[in-house]
Amino acid sequence: MMEIDRLDRELREKTAYGIELARERFRSRKNLQSTKENYLLFAGTGGNPEAVLTQTPHTAGFIIKFEEFFMWVDPGPSAIMRARELNIDLGSLTAVYISHGHQDHYGGAEPIIEGMCWGMFARRGFLLAPGKVLDDRMISPFHQGINTGFYSGGPEVVALKAGVPVELGTAVLTPVKAYHGEENYGFILKYKNLTIGYTSDTNYILSYKSFKGIKKVERMGPVGDFIEVEGYREDIKKAYEGVDILIANVTAHNSWMHRHLTTLGLVHLLQGSKVKLAFLTHFNYCCLYPEDLREKMARYVEEKTGIKTLAGIDGLKIELNPEEL
Repeated sequence: MMEIDRLDRELREKTAYGIELARERFRSRKNLQSTKENYLLFAGTGGNPEAVLTQTPHTAGFIIKFEEFFMWVDPGPSAIMRARELNIDLGSLTAVYISHGHQDHYGGAEPIIEGMCWGMFARRGFLLAPGKVLDDRMISPFHQGINTGFYSGGPEVVALKAGVPVELGTAVLTPVKAYHGEENYGFILKYKNLTIGYTSDTNYILSYKSFKGIKKVERMGPVGDFIEVEGYREDIKKAYEGVDILIANVTAHNSWMHRHLTTLGLVHLLQGSKVKLAFLTHFNYCCLYPEDLREKMARYVEEKTGIKTLAGIDGLKIELNPEEL
C-alpha cells in the first residue's frame, strides 16, 4: 500500500505542476512574446475544395506582422497545424480576419481564436468578419465571446462593412467589397508608410474580347478564346491601384472567371497601378498537378505588367519595412 500511496502522491504533484505550466503558457501569459519583426508569412496558399480536401497546397491563409500588430488572415482548415509547424505564438496575435464564409477561409479560425484569447480565458484581440459569417454562426457564439460560461474570454467582434475603416492599434484596415459568395471583403491595411491590399476571392472580368467578338464571362472554364479584357469590376481596380503590396487570390490562370480573379484578370487590375510588389495565392489543385504552374503564372503577370510578382508558397516569409518599401 505504501508504494501505491507514493505513486498517488507523485501523480498528484506532477499533475499540479503540469497544470501550472500549462496555465502560464496558454492562459496567464506572464511572458508574452514581443518582437520587432515586420513580415508577411504565407501559412498556406491553397484555395477551393480540391485544396481543402488534399491540403495541396495547405489552406491556412497568411499572417501580417508588425511590431505591435499581428493578424492572421483567412485561417482555413489546416491553420492550427501550420501554426505549430511554423512556430507561431497564437497568444501574441492581435486580430483574426475572415473574408467570407467558405471553408478554405474560415474553417480553421476557431482554434486560432482560442489561442489569441489565451484558451478563451482572456478578453483580447479582434475578430473581423462579415456579418453573414457571424450571424450564421460559422464562427460559434463561444468563439465570438458570447455565452462562454465558465470561460470568461473572447475577442472584440467587428462586423465588416465596405469602406468603413477599423482601427487596430497603430494600423487601420478598410474592408473592400468582393464579388464572390453572399458577403465578402478584401481589405486595404495601412501601417506607417506601408499599404497592403488583399483581394480576397472575387470575380473581376465581366466580359472579354474573343476572335468571335465580345463574350460575357459564364459559369464555365477554362476560357480558351480570351484576347483581352472588355468589361471588368472598375471599383476593384480603383480600390487597389494605390497600394504598395497586393496579395491576390487568383485560383487559376484562365478558369472560374465568374467567381475568381485569375492571373488574366490580375494583369488588367495591375496595369496602370502604383503597386510595387504582387503576390499570387489561393491556388487551385490544377495549379500544382499534373504540373506546378505557379512560377510560370507569376512570370506571366510580371512580364505583362512590369510589376515584381511572386508566387506564394507554403511557408514563404517576406520581411517588410513599414517605413519604406
